[in-house]
Amino acid sequence: MNADTASVERDRLASQLQKGKPSFVKNFSVALEDDLDGDPAARIQMIVADDEVEGSHFPQRVEEASTWIAKALIAAEVRRWPYISFRGESEVDSAFEEPANDIGQ
Repeated sequence: MNADTASVERDRLASQLQKGKPSFVKNFSVALEDDLDGDPAARIQMIVADDEVEGSHFPQRVEEASTWIAKALIAAEVRRWPYISFRGESEVDSAFEEPANDIGQ
């Protein structure tokens, strides 16, 4: 897949993710790349409030985020394995805003 195609695919996915973004997700970034096995992957990192990560309801939030991401991948017709991660706001400095990946604000 060339860089232009990946960029278009990333934009489609970002658009779908933005539409249904759960309220507990403060920001997110998307990177499309191959995983360690060489398979197409979508890496989605979510920034959430620190109390979300530390709260007893966090497993429910993970499930909600997984459903949100799966629906967005299907709607965007992106056929990549999702890898999701969460970071608390205190773990992220202001440099999180990387133009190539940051799109969820």
